[in-house]
Amino acid sequence: MRKLSFFLLACLLIFSCNSEDGNNDNPPKLNITFIMDTSADRLDNLGDPAVMPVGNAGQHPDFHVLGLHFIGLYPDQFTPYDGGSMVFLSPTTEAGGIAAIDFEQELFITPDNNTFSVPLSQLESGTFEYFRSSIGYQKYDIFYNLGGASNNNPDWPQGISDDVDVEGTVASFLGYNTYIESYNLKNETVSVFENKVQGYFGLESNGTVSGYNFNNVSEGDAPQTTVPNPIDATSPVPAGSCVVTGRFPQALVIPENPTEDINIQVVISINNSFEWEDYNGNNKYEPLLGEQVVDMGTRGVFPSVQ
Repeated sequence: MRKLSFFLLACLLIFSCNSEDGNNDNPPKLNITFIMDTSADRLDNLGDPAVMPVGNAGQHPDFHVLGLHFIGLYPDQFTPYDGGSMVFLSPTTEAGGIAAIDFEQELFITPDNNTFSVPLSQLESGTFEYFRSSIGYQKYDIFYNLGGASNNNPDWPQGISDDVDVEGTVASFLGYNTYIESYNLKNETVSVFENKVQGYFGLESNGTVSGYNFNNVSEGDAPQTTVPNPIDATSPVPAGSCVVTGRFPQALVIPENPTEDINIQVVISINNSFEWEDYNGNNKYEPLLGEQVVDMGTRGVFPSVQ
């Protein structure tokens, strides 16, 4: 009987040790899932509802990649920009002459791989009312119109209207300053090897209309990037950054000794987030007629604990 009791006790100890080892192999995590939403509220820089300005037009981009420079949690509206609890921070580099975000080291989110996880043991415990993230990069498809392609263009086929919508792939850089070696569009790779400030973008077009080939890559700068911050009055972010801010409907609580995962969903509004000056009011982006992109920023961030 004593031998049996000893055997059972030994088994219990072994099972207990194995269970602890298993828990160490799978520690509780903070899981953050990002959702790009065309129907989410469209906000301005102060986090207030925004309507499309007169003379401008917009469209919902078809997202492929979102690049993040940092993710932070903030206890309240009075917490300074640099006083939050850091969840993720990508490296910077001086390869371009001065400190800049290293594009290749950003956290890249795609529709098929849109969850970032970090062990809760690596994070500060506490209660957090606000979520912030620095958006450094966006890649998406848009539609634009070839209006103006026939103007003084001998290659355009005679008798064929240039009122044709085509698809283009955009790569836009929203960080305060980003060092870029190169980046991929749809089929083409653009070499840069220098710093680019907020608003730089590349656009690749591909296709043929009645024998006219319009495959090309163009580069430009958007003069404005909307960065919604509903607590700007108490916790402003640096000018030129793309640090979006959102409030949890119910505060996020990270306990001192967590025992289970915490799941967060972060909805990012891309409601008409690609915006341009619509000179002729036809709601079509016509860069060949001189219409300029004016905004590529996201239009709100809405975090929630699931």
